[in-house]
Amino acid sequence: SEHQIGLAVDIVGEEANAWLGEHCWEYGFILRYPPDKEEKTGIIYEPWHYRYVGREYAQAIRQSGLCLEEFLQR
Repeated sequence: SEHQIGLAVDIVGEEANAWLGEHCWEYGFILRYPPDKEEKTGIIYEPWHYRYVGREYAQAIRQSGLCLEEFLQR
């Protein structure tokens, strides 16, 4: 899993998740299972699950509005 190989972290808390939603990409993280992407990811929205992809990719994914699966398929 993403957790077992050290690429994902779960952060729980409304304030923390609100801040991360705006700033996680600055540190190389993405919201792994965003809302309205269940069909693409196969996983329900998880506002606490963040995955490290590196700053360059995190920024590109954020700008594209795609989830990781969609981004990798382009």
